[in-house]
Amino acid sequence: MSMPNSHANSLAAAGKSNVKTPEEIVQLLDLHERWLNKQSGGIRADLTLQVLSGANLSRINLRGAKLVGCDLSHSRLVGADLRGCDLFSANLSHADLTNADLSKADLRGISLCEANLCGARLESADLRQGRLLGPSEGGTVSFVGSVSGKSDMRSSGMKRADLTGARLDHAILTSADLTDADLTDSKMIGATLVGVKLARAKLAGADLSNANLIQADFQGADLAGATVDGANLESANFTDAAIEGVDFSRATLTGAKISLSISTLAEDIQKIIRDHVLWADSHGREGSRAELFRRNFVRIDFGGVDLSGASLLECKFGSAVFRKANLTMANLSAADLIQCNFAAATLNGVNLARADLSEADLTGALIGPVEIRNRDGTPSGRFWPANLAGACLKKANLSGADLRMANLSAADLSEADLSGAILEEANLGGAKLDGAKLEGARLPI
Repeated sequence: MSMPNSHANSLAAAGKSNVKTPEEIVQLLDLHERWLNKQSGGIRADLTLQVLSGANLSRINLRGAKLVGCDLSHSRLVGADLRGCDLFSANLSHADLTNADLSKADLRGISLCEANLCGARLESADLRQGRLLGPSEGGTVSFVGSVSGKSDMRSSGMKRADLTGARLDHAILTSADLTDADLTDSKMIGATLVGVKLARAKLAGADLSNANLIQADFQGADLAGATVDGANLESANFTDAAIEGVDFSRATLTGAKISLSISTLAEDIQKIIRDHVLWADSHGREGSRAELFRRNFVRIDFGGVDLSGASLLECKFGSAVFRKANLTMANLSAADLIQCNFAAATLNGVNLARADLSEADLTGALIGPVEIRNRDGTPSGRFWPANLAGACLKKANLSGADLRMANLSAADLSEADLSGAILEEANLGGAKLDGAKLEGARLPI
C-alpha cells in the first residue's frame, strides 16, 4: 500500500532532531487539550515518530491527535480517548488499552500484538494494511509499526471490544481473544484469524471472505447474514452459533463442528425440499417429488425431515445430519455420506448402492424392507429390500440397526459395529466383515 502524502510529509521532517523532550511532550498535551476545548493558543498534538514506550497515559484525552509511527508499546492507555486519532503504523504492542475509545481512528498497519483491548471501542476504526518508512539511519531504512504492513493484533485481548463496522481487511489476529466482542458489519476480508476466540461474539453482517479461520471458536456467536466466501474454517467450532442466512457453499469446513440448517441452502433448493415434504405428506397429491443430482448438502441438518421417495443420486452429504429423518424408498445411490448421522432414521427400502457411508452413524436405524401393496392397497406378500450393494460402510456404527433382508452384497463392512444388529435374511454375499463387531448380531442362517 502506498503511503499517504500527509504521512510522507510528516516523516520527511522527522528524525533524531525532532525527538521531543518530556517537557515538550507535556506542553504539547496541554496545547492539545486547549485545541480540543477551542481555547486560544491551542494546537493539535503532533507526536509523529515520538517514543512514548511505557508511558502512563491512562484516561488521557488525545482525540484527533496525530500519532503516526508513534512508539506507545507497553504504555498504559486505560480509558484513554483516542477517537479519530491518526495512529497510522504506530506501535501499541503490549499496551493496556482497557476501555479505551479508538472509534474512527486510523489504525492502518498498527502493531497491537499482545495488547489488552478488553472493553475498548473501535467502532468504524480502520485497521487495513499500511506501511510506513521511518527516517534513515546510517544509510538504512527502518519500518515503523507492523513490518508486514498488516495490522498486527496477534494474541491481543479484546473481550467485549466494540468493533462495529471496523475495517480489518488482511489484519493478523492469530490467537486473539474476541470473546463477547461486537464485530457487527465489520470487514475482515483476507484476515488471519487462526485460533481466534469469538465465543458469543456478534458477527451479524460481517464480511469474512477469504479469511483464515482455522480452529476458530465461534461457540454461541451470532453470524446471521455474515459472508464467508472462500474462508478457511477447518476445525472451527460453531456449537450453538447462529448461522441463519450464511452461505457456506464456498467455504472450507473440513473437520469443523457445524450443522447447517436447510435455510442456509440456495432458495431454489429450499423450495424443492419444501415441495417434496408437501408431496410426501399428501401422498403425491400436492407438491412435487425432489429429483436432485450431484448437489452439495455437506453438513446440512435434515433431522426429522421427510425425504421419503426423494431422488438424490451422487449428492454430497458429508457430515450431514439425518437423525430421525424419513428416507423410505429414497434413492441415494453413489452418494457421499461419509460421517453422516442417521441415528434412529427410517431408511426402509432405500437405495444406497455404491454409496460411501464410511464412519456414518446408523445406530438404531431402520434399514429393512418395504412391503409392496397391490393396487387396491392390500398386502401383496412381496417386499422391497434396502439396497446397499457395493456400499462402503467402513467403521460405520450399525449397532442395533434393523437390516432385515437388506442387500449387502459386496459391501465393505470392515471394522463396522454391527453389535445387536438384525441381519436376518440379509444378502452378505461377497461382503467384507474384517474386524467387524458382531456381538449379539442376528445373522442370516
